This record gives sequence, C-alpha cells and structure tokens, in this order.
Amino acid sequence: MAGAAGLNILGAETVGIPYLHAAMPEEIYAPLASRFLTPVMHPFGHESWYEVLEPLIHQATAIGFGSGAVYMDHKSQILDLILQNSKVPVVLDAEALRLLQHNTYILRFASAPVILTPHIGEFSAISNLPEDAIRDNRLRTALGFASDYKVIVVLKGPNTIVASPSGEVYINQTGNQALAQAGSGDVLTGMMTAMLAMTRDVFTAVCMAVWLHGYLAELGTENHSMQNFRLEAYLELMDELFRKHGF
Repeated sequence: MAGAAGLNILGAETVGIPYLHAAMPEEIYAPLASRFLTPVMHPFGHESWYEVLEPLIHQATAIGFGSGAVYMDHKSQILDLILQNSKVPVVLDAEALRLLQHNTYILRFASAPVILTPHIGEFSAISNLPEDAIRDNRLRTALGFASDYKVIVVLKGPNTIVASPSGEVYINQTGNQALAQAGSGDVLTGMMTAMLAMTRDVFTAVCMAVWLHGYLAELGTENHSMQNFRLEAYLELMDELFRKHGF
C-alpha cells in the first residue's frame, strides 16, 4: 500500500532525518518516487527482495517495518530476516504485528531492541487477552508483555502508554481526536524510526516520538478542524516549530 509507506516517509521527514532509505515492492515504487524526492529508494521484486534488503539491514541505524504490507510477497520471511539480522532498533507496526499472532516466539530471536506499536485490537491479537481486559488494565498488560518478550510496547490510544522490558513507563499527555484516523499510526512509525536513528537512548527516542506526534496534532487543530485534519500538514507544522526554536 503506497499510501502507508508514503506516510512512513512523511513521518521520518517531519522530524528532520538527514538521510533516509526507503525499500518497497516494485509495484509502488513509481508513485512514491514521484512524491518524495530526497529518500534513497530501493524497489524490490518477487525474486530480488533478499538481495535488496539484506545489505540495507546491515547499513541501517534504525528500521521500521509493517505499515501497508498486507499484500507484500515474502512478508514473513522479511520479518524473520530483520529480526535475526538487525543490530539496530526495529519498529514493528500494522501487518508486522499481525504476523506475530500465534508467532510471538520469533521475538526471542531478535538481538536488537524491538518496538511494537499496537492499538488495543492488535495488542489483543498478539497477547491473546480480551480487549476489555486490556482496556481495564492497560498499564499492567503492556508492562507484562514488555517484560515477557523483552520488547518496548507502545500501546496506542488516548494517553498512549510506552512500557519497557525493565519496567520504565511513559504515559503520553499530548494529542487529540484528530489522530483517530487511518494513517496516523503510519506517520508515528516513520517519526519513531527516524527519532531512533538520531537519538542514542531507545526508550527516550520512542517517548519523544509519541509526545511529538500528539503535540503536532494539537498545534494543527488550533487553525484547522479535527474532522478534516490533514496528516500531510505535519511537515509544515514541524517546520514552524523548528523555526520558532532556532533550528
């Protein structure tokens, strides 16, 4: 899905990432390359996916995977390749989370920090807990899963919770209903991956991305409606914030 991948790129560009690699199936290369001029694009096909992706995994400073990958060929093999070979933080979103259903044991093969970004429904599927039980105990269930699987859990929703394997917790206070739309999580994945590439401490980088994702929505709805808030406005909003603080 080109739209989801495009929102990943937009999120990464929002936080000012200076150098961005974007790998995608050949089928969506053209629309992405025509929309985004600065990322280094790496299209891959049914036969070439391994030879394209394997060296990129070893070159990366952070990796995001899963947004819009519903129909991607070899997605399970790609997830395994990333988890088994990455030495840098890996953000898993959307389809990557669905691949973990009844398959969470593969997280134990990761030798680098893994960040999961589920909403309640996705977290229910990978944790085998009822949604109501999660809603009633969001902090406890997020901390328990993070500890059991040695991952950082970003449980999205109002007051998004970030829970680390060591018991660190951040409860976000930014954001509004403008973020309750398709694509919002794809932007967050891009922002988080880019922040991880630029910030040494993994937990801090994840919390910064979650906070900023919500804060920009608050800024944007000062002059625009929540109903028609455009995620594409993130670049302009962040540019104004950079200029305000002298960056």
